Amino acid sequence: MDLLAIKTFCRAVEEGNLTAAAKSLHITKSVASRRIQLLEEELSTKLLVRTTRGVSATDAGALFYERGITILADVEDAKQSVSDAGTGLSGTIRLTAPRSFADINLKDPLMEFKKAYPKLILEMNLTDERVDIVGGGYDLGIRITSKLDDTSLIAKKIAPIRSHLVASPAYLEQRGTPQTLEDLKDHDCPLYSNMPAAHQWRFEKDGKPHSIRVNGILMTNSGILQRESALCGLTLCSLPRFFIHEDMQSGSLVEVLEGWSLPLSHLYILYPEKRLLPLKVRVLIDFLANWYSQQEKRCCL
Repeated sequence: MDLLAIKTFCRAVEEGNLTAAAKSLHITKSVASRRIQLLEEELSTKLLVRTTRGVSATDAGALFYERGITILADVEDAKQSVSDAGTGLSGTIRLTAPRSFADINLKDPLMEFKKAYPKLILEMNLTDERVDIVGGGYDLGIRITSKLDDTSLIAKKIAPIRSHLVASPAYLEQRGTPQTLEDLKDHDCPLYSNMPAAHQWRFEKDGKPHSIRVNGILMTNSGILQRESALCGLTLCSLPRFFIHEDMQSGSLVEVLEGWSLPLSHLYILYPEKRLLPLKVRVLIDFLANWYSQQEKRCCL
């Protein structure tokens, strides 16, 4: 079976568009179409439904895609193992990570990693939406969560992520400093739209959970915008420390309700279970684990 045809088919499924798939593979649309047609003839089944808006996998195509990306990954791993023996790490690593976290706290380690391994290509999808790591053909994904709900992946816990309730001195001077959780009802709070029950903020004290319903003048999936609303004196804000570490050090934002703690999350690296994890992926995982352990020691997370 033609590996180029399999690769073209898988890319078409991922792009949802034959023209875009052909462009990403540096071939013409007619070549891409012919490869997939020959693949369908060999399998004696329809793999793609073609419409004026693009392409999508049939039921048989969806099953073949899952096997196809595994086949391609195994072939790439075999090539990589031979190449690594003589020339160092090369090839492509596909990863996905939360955009807000990546913009602030992932760019530095990845640039250092690229300097150390210049032959490696990093292909990154940065989004705050939940991504299907296996279905998307990613080598690894980075997530921040208090509870993992995907048991089909290997999870490596990298570092704790602590959050703080903060406000600017100007906001507190104008609106007053809350002394109890009930006081938060009288304050403006940005709401994180990716969280279920965004209006319900959770806290802990003496090991016991508590929650309070807050009012928001801003709802967004961007931690950066939440931070800005606090720095501008518009809101209180509840954010992971990596967003506000420098602001807390400079005094631009100060912590409130220090007797209460926000639920602890963790930084995880997730990757599909394989018989043999590619060396390039293992090296990146170890590099990131070491980097963020140092960040934790510096209280940046």
